[in-house]
Amino acid sequence: MIPNPVAAAAAARPHHTALVTEQTSLTWAELARAASERAGALTGQEYALHARCDASFVADLHAIGWVGAAAAPVSEPAPDLPMASGQPIPAADWPLEQVRLIVRTSGTTGNPRRVPLTTRQLFFSAMGSALRLGHLPSDRWICCLPMHHVGGLSILYRSAWYATTVELHVNFDADRVNAGIDAGATGVSVVPTMLHRLLDSRKDRPFPPSLRFILTGGARTPPELIARCRAISAPVSLTWGMTETASQVATRFPGDLDTLGAPPMPFAQIEQRAGVLHIDGPLAPRGGLTTADRGTVDADGRVHVTGRVDDVIISGGENIDPAEIEAVLTSHPAIDDAAVRGVPDDEWGERPAAWLVGESLTDHELDSWCRERLPGFKVPNRWAWMEELPRNALGKLQRPLLR
Repeated sequence: MIPNPVAAAAAARPHHTALVTEQTSLTWAELARAASERAGALTGQEYALHARCDASFVADLHAIGWVGAAAAPVSEPAPDLPMASGQPIPAADWPLEQVRLIVRTSGTTGNPRRVPLTTRQLFFSAMGSALRLGHLPSDRWICCLPMHHVGGLSILYRSAWYATTVELHVNFDADRVNAGIDAGATGVSVVPTMLHRLLDSRKDRPFPPSLRFILTGGARTPPELIARCRAISAPVSLTWGMTETASQVATRFPGDLDTLGAPPMPFAQIEQRAGVLHIDGPLAPRGGLTTADRGTVDADGRVHVTGRVDDVIISGGENIDPAEIEAVLTSHPAIDDAAVRGVPDDEWGERPAAWLVGESLTDHELDSWCRERLPGFKVPNRWAWMEELPRNALGKLQRPLLR
């Protein structure tokens, strides 16, 4: 087992700022005391917790960890934690194989699941992230992701082990995040749609040199967005990760925008098995994890994710990858966003259909654009225009909601 990270951070840097919100800021000593006092009435092994982006949630989350229980943050209101006595109690150590956190998957297939994460997974995720992104005692990580997803939660655990600062935002506001960056934040985690809005907000003005990384994942990053970041030397770090591995699995170094694929994290072993990616090592659950992501690992060990198994369209015996069609569609200057999925077809079994966001084009224009860039059997038969595509809080496309 290892020591509780909040208690360790408070012992190492009691007066260093742990958390900054719109309403307050807490040092590590203050956050540890709040967690230890709230922990006094906790006797269970698991607690549901309404995920909120405020100091009270962070204190409650760490109070659950203070007694060695598992926290299960959820997006909907949950029963309040029992009233604490107000007397601080000693922090429990954390066994490596004990469940620390239970997170619901984002439910891209329409069936969210509870995913348990152990101390081992969270710890090695934090250490691997520090090795890949770098680490400074002065780091200040902006968290503008939801607190019921692993992308946001992992920032809180990492910063506890690092004894650094989290700047917690209630929701994503591009102007406010840019203000935090310009005021000296050294890192931020975003999904591609957020990164697009950050660049729009600052009119592609370069980021200050104090910003060390922009960790970007959760969805495919369009080539046009990568080109915008490359033009201003933005320290973007493209990542592939999942809930089951406590976030990052394969991540590029910040600013690496000219290569393809992403190297595995220091504590992840990734290989292709029957066309899908398999993960071993301390980031994965015991026994390893066969993912639902299709992809390859090249001769240099870099991971290339090509799509999800359950997204493949089988049309007349041919496998069609929606991501390939979506990339062609979004390369059109009039199309801002695109989604493709299979729809039943009496002759071919399935045919691709496309849902689009942007300036309306005729079916003929769309068909011609695709036929110049794709084999005929991959060109969608049907087109629909929407104001926006159904995406979850992390920007992941919810294909089951397309109709």
